[in-house]
Amino acid sequence: MEIISLSVDDETLKKIEEIQSSSNFNGRSELFRKAIEGLHQEMNERKKLEGNLNAVIITRHPHKNENNISEISHSFDNIITTQLHSKLDNDKCLEVFHTDGSAEEVIEFYNALEGSKHTESVNILPQN
Repeated sequence: MEIISLSVDDETLKKIEEIQSSSNFNGRSELFRKAIEGLHQEMNERKKLEGNLNAVIITRHPHKNENNISEISHSFDNIITTQLHSKLDNDKCLEVFHTDGSAEEVIEFYNALEGSKHTESVNILPQN
């Protein structure tokens, strides 16, 4: 098994410790292996989507990152039919995007948000 080095900020470390203390993981390595497996399964499910895709994409992000999220979303104006922005507690925002376009483009938009350092969580809900 290969050993890798990983850097995390204090907030992420706190979340890791919280998950570890409230579950039965045998250590951080096991927690990371399970998290990666979950992400891999989600990715494989998205790969099955094809044709025209009508989907809702929901993302949560710090308010200070609003411009970065807007920049990403403007790159996908051709598939976004509706956008709803809500301010949450603790300087957080919620964006709800209704998308309609090729599965490839919708997933590309989802991946851009999910891979962004400016989002905290991203979910996709296919509607067809």
